[in-house]
Amino acid sequence: MLRCRRVQLNRPSALAAFIRFVALGAAIECGFGLMLLHPPGPGRVSAWLALFFAAFAGYALAVRAALGQGPDGAGPHLRVVLGFAILFRLTFLFASPALSNDLYRYLWDGRQILAGVNPYSGSPAEYANRHPGEAAPQDPAWARMDHADVPTVYPPAAQALFAGGAALGRGVYGIKTLVVLADLLLIGVLLALLRRRGVPAIRVLIYAWNPLAVTEVAWSGHLEPAGVLCVLLAGVAIIQKRQARAALALALGGLVKLVPLVLFAALLRSIRGRFVGLALLVFLMAWWPYRAAGPGLVAGLREYAGSWMGNESLFGVAHAVIAWIDPTPDLKDAIAFARRHVPNSGALDRLYGWVYPIDLAKGVCALAAVAVAAWLVRRRVEPLRGMYLMTGAVLLLSPTAHPWYFLWILPWLCLFPSVPWILLSGLVPLAYVNLGAAGRGLEPYPWIRLVEYAPFFALVGLRLRRERQGKGGQGTSGEAPARIAGPAAG
Repeated sequence: MLRCRRVQLNRPSALAAFIRFVALGAAIECGFGLMLLHPPGPGRVSAWLALFFAAFAGYALAVRAALGQGPDGAGPHLRVVLGFAILFRLTFLFASPALSNDLYRYLWDGRQILAGVNPYSGSPAEYANRHPGEAAPQDPAWARMDHADVPTVYPPAAQALFAGGAALGRGVYGIKTLVVLADLLLIGVLLALLRRRGVPAIRVLIYAWNPLAVTEVAWSGHLEPAGVLCVLLAGVAIIQKRQARAALALALGGLVKLVPLVLFAALLRSIRGRFVGLALLVFLMAWWPYRAAGPGLVAGLREYAGSWMGNESLFGVAHAVIAWIDPTPDLKDAIAFARRHVPNSGALDRLYGWVYPIDLAKGVCALAAVAVAAWLVRRRVEPLRGMYLMTGAVLLLSPTAHPWYFLWILPWLCLFPSVPWILLSGLVPLAYVNLGAAGRGLEPYPWIRLVEYAPFFALVGLRLRRERQGKGGQGTSGEAPARIAGPAAG
């Protein structure tokens, strides 16, 4: 009898929560619909950004509601979350990409593979010069492609996805369809991961409703979900203690984009060396069918690593500090001194190309990433948390941090909710102000990055300060430090 009364008392609050999720989902969907009516373009991103921020405000309220839900009675709420997640993606699925032209490069590479052409054999511009009748200016895959003079940077698994999408014969929409399907599979695997960790399944909303994830995947068609899906499969395998499966999943993710390979650093204590070696072998063998391209296999990646920069955060700070110190003349003098006094030291001349601020900053940030990896191993950080922290470190230290790159960390926020990262996912679209104003790779308004990243680092600093104060209080009074801001402080 008491049990029946408890259900009756809880039913109004459960109904209120159900209505809240429906109302917030409908509000976000209205924002997405208005985005399609006011798409961004060169020099006109203000209206779109206003609509994005409005949708993100509704999303933030939904995240707060989701974090307040317990594991009991989440079934109806979860169905609402999943239903709207599908609706959001269908809203943009057949819309022409407006934020990025990467899909047209995907389509070009896919068509090359279907035609029996090695996509690593040269850049699209070189191919067009060799076959002037095949790259018609009116072909969208050619006309709207960015960086046609750069060879492809996408590994073999990504090329397979492009070829599959191109084979559907619907232009970029075939590839978008496959990417969205991968995104929905990602949400399904994320649900399984949450349940295995004992985390309320409703927290899948943190990824599934995030406006950045919806627009960058379903509208722009970025292939990140295919790689992130492999990373989450590796996480499930780690929980199941399936070391070989985890290693192979990360290797497959690295064949979509190289980011998952870095995450092996977080799993060095969880995966035996022979399985890491097996994953490396699989990764290398996947390139074998394209071996005829020779150095062209990595030509695009070398170009990307050597000259790409954009929307960087900590890397930008490191670069500015090194440029201010200006160690280049002293380093050149040191190399010249060594050349004069060390016999057979001609190889040192190669160092002259690596003493400029941009290259020194890359070296500093690479060492910082190695230090983070070493810290994770030394402290025996739990594997999934280690993958989350390593992903965040790579994003913050990278010379290039386009908005869609942050899709790599969004699913981890369902397991480790973090106010700073969630807020940053709502601010990184400000980078499109620079991209839309002056083309890709140029930043006429560098202060935009300050608006993007300053709140993130301020919140992180505030949290670290409170944690230190809590530990200090514990040391003096013997009392345990209080939780700072609940689970969302992450």
